[in-house]
Amino acid sequence: MPSVFSPSDAYFSANRPFFLPDVFPTPALERAEIAASSELPVFISGAPGVGKETLARLIAASSERSRAPFVKIRCDRLSPRQAASLLTVRLEDAANSAFYAVSANDAKNAPVSLNDAWAEAVGDGVLYWAEVDALPARAQRRLATLLAENAAPFRSILGSSRPFVDAARDGAFVPELETILTAFPIFLPSLSARRAELPTLLSPFLRDAANRLGVLPLVPTERELEIAAKLDFRQNLRDLRRYCELATLQGALPRTLPASAASPPDVETVENRQVGQKAQDLTPNRRNETDETPLTKENFPTLDAAAKAHVVAALRLTGGIVEGPSGAAALLAINPHTLRARMRKLGLDWAKIRDESR
Repeated sequence: MPSVFSPSDAYFSANRPFFLPDVFPTPALERAEIAASSELPVFISGAPGVGKETLARLIAASSERSRAPFVKIRCDRLSPRQAASLLTVRLEDAANSAFYAVSANDAKNAPVSLNDAWAEAVGDGVLYWAEVDALPARAQRRLATLLAENAAPFRSILGSSRPFVDAARDGAFVPELETILTAFPIFLPSLSARRAELPTLLSPFLRDAANRLGVLPLVPTERELEIAAKLDFRQNLRDLRRYCELATLQGALPRTLPASAASPPDVETVENRQVGQKAQDLTPNRRNETDETPLTKENFPTLDAAAKAHVVAALRLTGGIVEGPSGAAALLAINPHTLRARMRKLGLDWAKIRDESR
């Protein structure tokens, strides 16, 4: 896994949350549309999890640089040395065209360039400066010079999880950079400020979860929507995404947030645990703590009967899907071809179970 300082030219990373433009408030989308047709630096602020990077990608994808790389710098993960070498001030020697770094004080109006490794990765694409307020003052002044010159082949979009007013009041930005950030700001509110929009927001998230799990989208009831609107999605869109994944697995909107919402775990691990527990509850040959009928010699299921019920429970839980990461074969930890052969041996009508599950 590359270090946090290693640039990546992947437009969409494998662990990106999602790319749904209809989860953003209308004012932010309108400003993003304007920003996409411009080359000016854009400053996106909002609490963690509100989709700052996703909106930055949307701006890039809607601009003339849509086919160019999208590269993110996590400014809050740079060491002081890395931050110092990220932006280089250079003076050109007219005699031999050599470049020399200004070591002590940056010369006034001296040209600023991006570190060669980053410049090569970005090319003429878009560079997203995440948590830009974490840059040291000297690096911020150099960044302001680079943006003011508008000489770089790439475009910059800047982001911060701190409210701009609070950050500016605390002196998080140098005056030179602060002036640039206020030129075209976009603010993304948290979900706590968008409770009235939650019924509308749930639809794309449920659709996204259904597409990834290979099932039909869940259609919540009015009562479920009322309950969901009162929940505290502390990590904003991240919590909402996990909530909709769990709802899609359970077939109904939960009344509470999953316990893992406070500290985001691996989503696949949570899904497997939820699916495994549900399969165990649905399988008759397993003792359920709430079952008052004890197993005896008279009602003890045969091995074939237990296996058949177990396979049926897995198929119903996965919507009749056999193959794939969300299919019954993965849930049962066997090869899909082996599962199909076993279903034929047990006399299971897979098509009928699939239709009933949907």
